[in-house]
Amino acid sequence: MIGILGEIPFSVTFDGNNIKALNFTNLKRSGGANYEQHKRRGLKPVLELIDLSLESLKLDISLRSDLGQKPKVLLGILIAYSEAGKVLDFVLGQELLGKFVIDSYDAGYEYITNNGKIRKIDVGLSLKEYIDEVESTIEVVSTPKKKTEKKIVHEDYNQGAIIP
Repeated sequence: MIGILGEIPFSVTFDGNNIKALNFTNLKRSGGANYEQHKRRGLKPVLELIDLSLESLKLDISLRSDLGQKPKVLLGILIAYSEAGKVLDFVLGQELLGKFVIDSYDAGYEYITNNGKIRKIDVGLSLKEYIDEVESTIEVVSTPKKKTEKKIVHEDYNQGAIIP
């Protein structure tokens, strides 16, 4: 087993006569952090870690009927995952890399027979990490309004007006 995306297993098997293979290539994982830069007079700025960015995965999948796959069916499953916003576990080997949603996909119909049967579709997937718990770290500070007194000013009181 190479890995699993949701309910789609990536593996290569050979029973002596037939080969069945579904694999991916060009797996790229990216992430990062967000920093705030604080300026200081006469000194270099200081960085403050604010939070972490969501991880992204990009990979290419070749759906080929000559390797025992049904390209149109598998593409339909991926599109359904994307349109439903389904949260997918991504497992590589025995390691769970995390929960992801399909951020975007592109499909190139590479080989179609003269009767319209799709033999090969190359799919590019972009996955975005999904965090299912929201941590509440925001404090709300409220202060009561000050009571103000009404003052009645005598009409002869000069409020800065120039009197000729």
